[in-house]
Amino acid sequence: MKIIFVCSGNTSRSPMAEGIFKQMLSDVEVSSAGFSTFSGEKASENAIIVCRKHDIDLSEFWTTNVADVDFSEFDLVLTATESARDKILKLYPDVTAYTIKQYSGGYEDLDIKDPSEDSLGDHVVCFFEIKEALEKILETHEDFKRG
Repeated sequence: MKIIFVCSGNTSRSPMAEGIFKQMLSDVEVSSAGFSTFSGEKASENAIIVCRKHDIDLSEFWTTNVADVDFSEFDLVLTATESARDKILKLYPDVTAYTIKQYSGGYEDLDIKDPSEDSLGDHVVCFFEIKEALEKILETHEDFKRG
């Protein structure tokens, strides 16, 4: 299975989601991209710091712009926000796309707020929000049942 996480800048939310999911599942191909980024930029320093504390290394992470992605190669697109999901579905109507929280189920607010670039605390909150939703996905979706 191939999954891609999408957010706006591909410097915080989607790289953290990619790193967390890779740590959770070794048999799934995971990547990420963003709408408002140039391919080849670094992850945010705060995202790198927060992930490092959880044994996830984003120090060699490089951003990818959605224009550089062939979405037909992915089985599932998971976005940080409803607006990102809607953009993906408008641009690529044949893909399977949900927000991370929508796919995990049980959330009223389907958006994961973009952490302030200057706030390490916002990144910590964002990390755990993403992690909780991804854990729910593993618990509720048969495609991810771990044996």
